[in-house]
Amino acid sequence: MTYIFDHTTDIETTLEELDVKFTCPNAGWVRLMIKPLHKTRGIDCSYVFDPFPEMIEWLEQIASGARTATWEIDEEGQTSHLQFYAAPQTFGKEPGNLLLHMQSSDGGILRIRGTRVDRRQLVESVYRTFRTMTADPAYLPREWEMHPQFHLLDDLDEEEEEYEREREKFPYTGHNLRQLTSVVVENYLAERADSDRQLTLFSQ
Repeated sequence: MTYIFDHTTDIETTLEELDVKFTCPNAGWVRLMIKPLHKTRGIDCSYVFDPFPEMIEWLEQIASGARTATWEIDEEGQTSHLQFYAAPQTFGKEPGNLLLHMQSSDGGILRIRGTRVDRRQLVESVYRTFRTMTADPAYLPREWEMHPQFHLLDDLDEEEEEYEREREKFPYTGHNLRQLTSVVVENYLAERADSDRQLTLFSQ
């Protein structure tokens, strides 16, 4: 069993800009990379245990000021937990929150990595990058999403050719990722952007 511990907890550590990437779905898989947490291997998201509705809930918790929030991703064989921990406030500011990525399997913990993050930058980078991925021309719904008329397939005989033709159009059963948005997150980002603009004006 491989065990890697790379965990930055020093409160004086300089915050690193997150570089988040979601690959477009391919055969029911999406890979998530968050640098500096991930250098070569990220998190493999499966349509079987579609984690993205829970990702939106996780981001909403963080945007709403949660002190801790966890997003669990079942990678079919191992499990990833992305855990956000808010740092104690100093003079009304958070000096650097902690983002941990823990991967485990039935054999125990495989690896733990961590980095200091800014709350807003974490929410914005994950949410905006996810939305950009779903709007990418390379995003093919059939590589992840369930049939848009999935409920109507129940009316067809599973042994008939028509059923097979329809199933082949959308062979996976993930959520429609293009529809996964959050008013909570978007309002949070808009409010913070307005606040930043006001601070810039006052500083001039």
